[in-house]
Amino acid sequence: MTNESTPEGGPPTPEGGPQAPAAASQTSAEALKTPAAPPRTPVWRHIANGAALVGFLVVGGIVVHTAPTEEQWQAPIAVTGAIGQTLTGRNIQATVTDIRVADSVTASNGWSGETSGVWVVVDASVEAVVTDYGASLSTAQLKVGDTLYGASERPDQATIEGVPLSVGLPNTGPLMFEVPADALAGDDARDAEVQLAATSDPRTDSMIVVPVDLSAIARQTSVTTEKPTWGDG
Repeated sequence: MTNESTPEGGPPTPEGGPQAPAAASQTSAEALKTPAAPPRTPVWRHIANGAALVGFLVVGGIVVHTAPTEEQWQAPIAVTGAIGQTLTGRNIQATVTDIRVADSVTASNGWSGETSGVWVVVDASVEAVVTDYGASLSTAQLKVGDTLYGASERPDQATIEGVPLSVGLPNTGPLMFEVPADALAGDDARDAEVQLAATSDPRTDSMIVVPVDLSAIARQTSVTTEKPTWGDG
């Protein structure tokens, strides 16, 4: 028989050595367990987040593409109307009363204009609205397509090109534009514009705009213009 030795003051030790306490074994087993996976985000939430992101990108793109450019910020403020209509801007009031097209033009001072193109003669009345100070018909141009034709200075004082503007006292007379003959044909001629402003640089200021179909105006051999008048006379 085998004698089992018992430590003094303690319980017998089983054969095969000491055993770990039960509590320690349970703790070790729990530590070896695989951690539980976190709860999965519902699919609908991913879809909603994606849709919101797309919405933000679309709105951002619209804002970028619709924001005014620097050129648009500085563009003249057009006051548009028909022939015979009195149009009023910040410091200019104008009425274009007639538009004629001719091969040659004779001014009231006797000046005669010959050209290899044609003359577009615009009869108009212009005046200041707020103040006389610094106001003049410094912008008088004919737009055909992307091309701007300035009013001719050759007739000198026989036109109202560049005349000072007074409040309540209109200047009435012709403006003469020398343009190529082919400017009277095509889509550009149908969408031409007479443009008038009280400054030489009308950016961010009022500009009178009168659309005109040049292709619909009968071409005359010659035109004689009237002497410009100031005030009621």
